[in-house]
Amino acid sequence: MNQTKGLPSKGFVTVASKRKQFIMGADNLKESILDYYPEAKITLFTEQHFIDDPECQTYFRDFDQVIATPAGTNREKMWGMANSPYDLTFYMDADIEIRHKDIENVFDHLEDGKYDMVYVNLTKEGAKHFAEWNWGPNLYDNGWRGVPDHLAHCGGVALYDTRNPLIKEFMMDWYTLHLKQVNGDWSPSEYNYIKKGNFRQWDQLTLWWLIYHSPKYKELKWKFFEDNYRWNYFTSFGFNKDGTHNCSIVDPSRDYWKTSPDPVVVHFSSWMDKYGDKGFL
Repeated sequence: MNQTKGLPSKGFVTVASKRKQFIMGADNLKESILDYYPEAKITLFTEQHFIDDPECQTYFRDFDQVIATPAGTNREKMWGMANSPYDLTFYMDADIEIRHKDIENVFDHLEDGKYDMVYVNLTKEGAKHFAEWNWGPNLYDNGWRGVPDHLAHCGGVALYDTRNPLIKEFMMDWYTLHLKQVNGDWSPSEYNYIKKGNFRQWDQLTLWWLIYHSPKYKELKWKFFEDNYRWNYFTSFGFNKDGTHNCSIVDPSRDYWKTSPDPVVVHFSSWMDKYGDKGFL
């Protein structure tokens, strides 16, 4: 990999499994990154049968690397995250599009090694846009001081520094524990206090446990993006006729939207035709 001597390599990772529609989405994501950041290195992780499919070859152009995943589950993304070829990685779901030149500066949020990981914070005001958000209150004997009784971290984007070897282990544990979780083979004691909903289907719940409860990772340094939803603006948040966005509504406790109102990352999620050929709706 070409990089300036002494400087960390930087790149983007996305993962497309299960359906061709996600490969098409990953292609669109790649093109939108390159529109604003022509020198960007972008790696796609996908299933081997897609890599071998002649009809998919057009979607693989301009990727730095295309790497096969070990399986075809809905959450191969964490395996891809763990195996990023870059020192500094910004992972994004395949149903995302870049809309701002600040994508070139995303790695600055790691603050030259001060933080190992950076995430988007899922806020109470935005909760109605998520399938599930809170189960509260936390009922553990010690009150789980400082631990949210909801899914606080968005799993759709993640910025991280793999020069800390624990980060790769973190991402791989996220992958393997989530698969065990959805199969009913792993359920830590903290899950016993989640009495409603179907939270065990979500990889964000595994992420919540790893960040707040795993002794192995308690020393990792993480934060939320200061300009939070600029880095994962769900289309369901809305687009106003005057061209403005609604960060002030879904994230009122922060004030970044007063000076930097436009999102960098737009996440189509429910606005993507994941089974047909309509693309982003």
